[in-house]
Amino acid sequence: MKCWHCEEEPRAACCFCGRFVCKEHLKTMSTLISMFVGANNVPKGLAVANVVWCGECEPQPEPISMPELY
Repeated sequence: MKCWHCEEEPRAACCFCGRFVCKEHLKTMSTLISMFVGANNVPKGLAVANVVWCGECEPQPEPISMPELY
């Protein structure tokens, strides 16, 4: 496997799409890994900061409807 951007040896894989990236092209962003209803019926989310991001894929800020799955 090679870096998606430059063909150098990769250091990590993008958390969102799986593309490999080298240290020079590695970027980070936050992601939400879980949502649940907490005490007093309040929705809560478990976020993780500084996850590996390739800089190419475009994680969407809002959920995408997928009615074809029903």
